[in-house]
Amino acid sequence: MRFTEQMVGQRGAVVQLVCDGVLSQARAAAELGCSVRQVRRLVRRLEAADGDVRALAYRRRHPAPNRLSEAVRAAAREVQAAHPGWSAGAVWEELEARGQEPLPGVRTLSRWLGTWRAGPGATRPKPARRFEAARALDLVQMDTTSGQWLDGRRMAYVIVLLDDYSRAILAARAVTADSSAHNLAVLEQAVLGYGVPRVLYSDNGSIFRTTRYEGSRFYVYSPEVLAGEAPTQFARAVGELGTVLLTHSGGNARAKGKLERWNRFFQERVLADGPHPSIEVLDAALQAWVERYNTRHRHRVIGCAPAARLLGHAPRTLPAGARPLRDICALLETRKVAKDHTISLDGVPYALPREPNLVAFKVEVRVRPGQTVRIWHADRLVAELPHGEPKPQDGLTVDQLLHEILPHLGPKARQRPVERWAGRCAGHLSTGPTTTDPSAQTKGGQTAPAP
Repeated sequence: MRFTEQMVGQRGAVVQLVCDGVLSQARAAAELGCSVRQVRRLVRRLEAADGDVRALAYRRRHPAPNRLSEAVRAAAREVQAAHPGWSAGAVWEELEARGQEPLPGVRTLSRWLGTWRAGPGATRPKPARRFEAARALDLVQMDTTSGQWLDGRRMAYVIVLLDDYSRAILAARAVTADSSAHNLAVLEQAVLGYGVPRVLYSDNGSIFRTTRYEGSRFYVYSPEVLAGEAPTQFARAVGELGTVLLTHSGGNARAKGKLERWNRFFQERVLADGPHPSIEVLDAALQAWVERYNTRHRHRVIGCAPAARLLGHAPRTLPAGARPLRDICALLETRKVAKDHTISLDGVPYALPREPNLVAFKVEVRVRPGQTVRIWHADRLVAELPHGEPKPQDGLTVDQLLHEILPHLGPKARQRPVERWAGRCAGHLSTGPTTTDPSAQTKGGQTAPAP
């Protein structure tokens, strides 16, 4: 049909908004009831006509010569309904065997199958938009890759921090566990070398964001925890640095495509030769590869080595009034000082100095596992103590019970109810008095034991 002047004016208004950058092409396609490709065509036609909306009028006055009839589409839909799992090629072969004329192409069938299987209202995933930070450390990406990269099929984890602008690896470390302490150590290494980043972009892991989707019969979570608003140890440290922490939605790994590609690059170059004997050997190989990548590898997108883009970078300093970096990147605990001027951490007591007197006060405990414990109160460092190992628990551990005790226990003989009742009666009879001699009665009516 032909467009009326009102319809042409409406189409021109929508397309003009797209040209002005106010409306997206996808939204304009939804408004006009056409595809995004058609919207692009309309934009080009309007620009070629210097904004004359009459160029957007419907031009074709006859149906397309290669348009397939509804009977052909119905035949293809019948085959697809009978065999929902068939591909476009299989549907085409079945239509050819039935002698369908005219015969649709495989690409046409593929497009039809995608529409029928998607259902009404389904949309394709939006293509990822390429982006790049404007300056060094304006945006950094953090991620962990893991695999059985040690002898004996043991797991290893590689934590990496990448600068989005230069593609340089600011810090990386191979560890045996993806813990908050190890992630904080990588963050501290990056800040020491390059300064404080403005934005840190990560996935939705529990290291970066509290994820509690429902209640527990063992714990009572606060509404902030269930809503994901309670900061984790890593999120707290990032906040103290003055950095904004952003986490992408779940299942959207392509949001960190630069770092995901580097993870694959690292695995192809360093881990392709086989497993490493220990985590120390793997970390040494990782550090050597990071140095080579930053200084000698020519990145295809930026056209130079990553270190070249960091020349002239002025590192950002810590915010005013912040704790020292070693305390920011430590685990934070809160304890109440006992009457004997001690605190307890993981079952290990720590004695505080006599002055100042902090009995019944709450103090900040900054823990660096295996190194130090620093106690703060009212923005003042009270004490620095060596971190002690927790005391061994009394009794058997679960592993000892499973491997040392249970394998040596035989099956318990099963008794019938009558046998259990007879055994109980025999036990009661054996514990009764052993003599009935009246002379055995003592003063007070008690029975003396038999000789």
